[in-house]
Amino acid sequence: MNNTINVKSNKMKTTMKSLVTGIFVLVFTIGSFAQRADANYVPKDAKTDNLLTGENTVLLVIDWQPDLIKVVNNIDQKVMVNNIQGMIKTANLFDVPVIESTIGVKMAGSATTVDSIKTLIEPNVTNIDRVALNAWQNKAVVDAVKKTGRKKILITGLWTSGCPTYTTLDALLDGYEVYILVDCMGDATTMAHTTAIDRMVQAGAIPFTWEGAGAEMLRSYTNSKAFTGEQSKGGFVEIMLKHFYPFAGKY
Repeated sequence: MNNTINVKSNKMKTTMKSLVTGIFVLVFTIGSFAQRADANYVPKDAKTDNLLTGENTVLLVIDWQPDLIKVVNNIDQKVMVNNIQGMIKTANLFDVPVIESTIGVKMAGSATTVDSIKTLIEPNVTNIDRVALNAWQNKAVVDAVKKTGRKKILITGLWTSGCPTYTTLDALLDGYEVYILVDCMGDATTMAHTTAIDRMVQAGAIPFTWEGAGAEMLRSYTNSKAFTGEQSKGGFVEIMLKHFYPFAGKY
């Protein structure tokens, strides 16, 4: 009986030893791979990078006002607002300057930027209210962009066929690289939205999405902001978990 118990005990010890050894080898292999991956990562100059970075990009938030939002029909309004929220949080995370602008608040008494978006914009950002549909025909907006010293502009706004389009076309003429965030724009009809996107792209604008822009700025999971941030404590991963994955397939 004792011999049988001893044999079973020895087999169990051998099995456990093999299991522990296997786990150790697996962890060592993963660790070694991670080290090799980090060692092979080639960083780029964040200011001169041909791709979007937190140091070469500026975000324009144009006319996110309730009277304009409620007319949008090409995309679910709640999804669209979620997308711009994700973009603003991403801009804040990567220290991308945000320029906020509205139309007709002082002149016509229109409501200003909706609270669900306004509260995400840093309090030191002063809204620029306009009378011109084209934000690039407002000196304060253009000066604010120039002051950043950045040549890549992310444009969001309402309605697609109006203010964002005119602003994009003129910014392109002034030599800026313009990224139109198609999921952070909306219009009264799908035709109005898609036709405007086509017009901007034909003029040289680059169509993109908010999460794509964020991932491009993140670039690598070695980036400390992948998992940490001041506003979004879990970094870009947290923003994605809240604003992207729950809405996948809904637009």
